Amino acid sequence: MNEFAASLDRLLADECPPAVVRAVERGGPADALWRALDRSGYLDALVPEHRGGAGLALADAFELFTLQGRHAVPVPMALTMAARGLGQGGFETLPRELAAVVTAAQIVGALERVLELSIAFANQRVQFGRPIGKFQAIQHQLAVMAEQVAAARVAAQLGCQGSGKREGPGLVPNRLHAAVAKSRTSEAAGIVAPMAHAIHGAIGITAELDLQLYTRRLHAWRAEHGSELAWNRVLGEAVLASGEPLALDFMRSTLLPT
Repeated sequence: MNEFAASLDRLLADECPPAVVRAVERGGPADALWRALDRSGYLDALVPEHRGGAGLALADAFELFTLQGRHAVPVPMALTMAARGLGQGGFETLPRELAAVVTAAQIVGALERVLELSIAFANQRVQFGRPIGKFQAIQHQLAVMAEQVAAARVAAQLGCQGSGKREGPGLVPNRLHAAVAKSRTSEAAGIVAPMAHAIHGAIGITAELDLQLYTRRLHAWRAEHGSELAWNRVLGEAVLASGEPLALDFMRSTLLPT
């Protein structure tokens, strides 16, 4: 994590702890949080320098988006950053590809936090005289979760690399890269969230546990800006139209960045 991202991590830890997330979700005001975010300058991180922003490209902002998923930020900070970067007043009309990769990055942050919580719980919860993390079945579940999280991160990073159109500081991603990012992270969310709740057992479904702050967002983000089914259809149509004899050849020639 670079210093730019580390600074945001500290800001969100201070201004957006679980107690604040819960208060906003209950209908409490988010004004103080918005003011803190606006004062920090991060909302203008993608705005070009000649317009007073930091001029970050999409790839540079990837970790910033993941942190918003990691901290379960209860306001649309990431999409607001993207909208400001494009010079739009609101995020409702963002290109579908851009909204998809931003959401994919947030999914990655939430996935990583869910994995951390699950590992910590497995190491602390004792049954039959030893931590449940020592049992092979739990170790297998954690290994599958870790695999899914790693794959999701790679896919989301691909989505934020390169541009299909030079709008803003290169902010509109390649459509096929966006398809990979959103479809793969959404798939991971559908696997990791239920496994995390299974590891936590009965306590995993309680509102008092922080786990649900992240898994609820995973399920919501999975459906937003195109589900894995919708984006997989985009990829499938591209493979069929490419004329490549193998899907691997299509990946090498079309998806992998040069």
